[in-house]
Amino acid sequence: MDITFEHVTHVYGRKTPFEKLALDDVTIRIPSGSFTSIIGHTGSGKSTLVQHINGLLKPSEGKITVGNFVIHAHEKKKDFKELRKQVGFVFQYPEHQLFEETIIKDVCFGPMNFGISDAESTKRAEESLQLVGLPASFWHRSPFELSGGQMRRVAIAGVLAVRPQVIILDEPTAGLDPKGREEILSLFDDLHARLKLTIIMVTHNMSDAANYSDQVIVMDGGKLLLAGSPKHVFLQEDLLRKVGLDIPETMLFLNKVLDKAGSKDKIPAFTVDEAADAVIRILNGVKDHV
Repeated sequence: MDITFEHVTHVYGRKTPFEKLALDDVTIRIPSGSFTSIIGHTGSGKSTLVQHINGLLKPSEGKITVGNFVIHAHEKKKDFKELRKQVGFVFQYPEHQLFEETIIKDVCFGPMNFGISDAESTKRAEESLQLVGLPASFWHRSPFELSGGQMRRVAIAGVLAVRPQVIILDEPTAGLDPKGREEILSLFDDLHARLKLTIIMVTHNMSDAANYSDQVIVMDGGKLLLAGSPKHVFLQEDLLRKVGLDIPETMLFLNKVLDKAGSKDKIPAFTVDEAADAVIRILNGVKDHV
């Protein structure tokens, strides 16, 4: 399902001494089936933006469309239950929200909360746990006996069991070691491809945004600064640096190689293999001019 923001503004604490403009006239489209990353400094509006998508926040001005569901500013309060079936939200440290005595019961909670039968909820929970790579031998254990990465997989399975079309990830790798981070991101990349989900990831990690996304949105001071493919966004190095953001580590490395070679080119290489290929081309080019 396509997601569109049309001239969306959000003000926290309106008409109080604590009034704060968090989103300022944002217009953006997130295509159905895309993997979109949202980057920006703390306070840039990233989390505020995504919390509008499933009705956690309502716009102060403007309109949001999520598939057939439309949210207008100033409209009377509406029931967001159906929307939240379609849009799952994985918060930072989702494992902190686990509470049931067994893993299977915890994953069943989401669909049962939406009125799904016990039998169907159990079926969905089992399928979701298999998708996130937790075998049946774990299902009747306490979630609190697991590692941090495994607990996060249980929390993600709980979101998947509702069978949303969109999953929002708010800093999904927070607190994980490099191996756990890679495993979680690979999991979402696989789910995106296998289930044709729309995935929206809020992240501070430029390399993750570059490697996994087909669209990157850059927020600054509540405004939309840039939007486009990773190549388009990360070639705007000067603009990103003006708002305190960096480029992926592979591009930082290649910039040093290009400087040594006396070139002012910019190369949008995001993986180690792409960077290695680029270095070979640079070195071959230097040899050709010697």
